[in-house]
Amino acid sequence: MMGLLEQRERAVRQQVEDMQDELRQAEAAWERFVITRQTMTEILAEPPAGEKAPLAEMTSERPARVAREVPGSVVPAWREGLALDSLAPDYQRLVEVLAQSGEQMDCRRLAAALGWRWSRRR
Repeated sequence: MMGLLEQRERAVRQQVEDMQDELRQAEAAWERFVITRQTMTEILAEPPAGEKAPLAEMTSERPARVAREVPGSVVPAWREGLALDSLAPDYQRLVEVLAQSGEQMDCRRLAAALGWRWSRRR
C-alpha cells in the first residue's frame, strides 16, 4: 500500500513540476509580448523618419499630438490645457460624443451614439 502511495505522490510531484515549467514558459512569453507592445507604442508615437519632434515634445512640456491610432495607447493624465488631439483618434471620438451630448451617458447609450452594437454579457 505504501509503495502505491509513494508512486502516486511521485507522479503528482512530476505533474506539478511540469506545470510549473509550463507556467514559467508562459510568463516569459507574456513578458516578451508586453515589452514588444511597449516598444511598438514608443516607435509608432515617434515622428516619421527625417522629421524632427517639436521642441515641446522633446521637453515634455505638452503631450505629443497623435496623428494616427497607436494600439495600446496610453491616455495621458488630465491637466488644464490638455488638447483633444493629444489623444488617439478613438479616444477623441469618445470625448467628442460625450461633449456633444451635454448629459451623462451610460455604456449602452454611448455605444449607440458611436454606432456600435451593444450586447450585455454576463
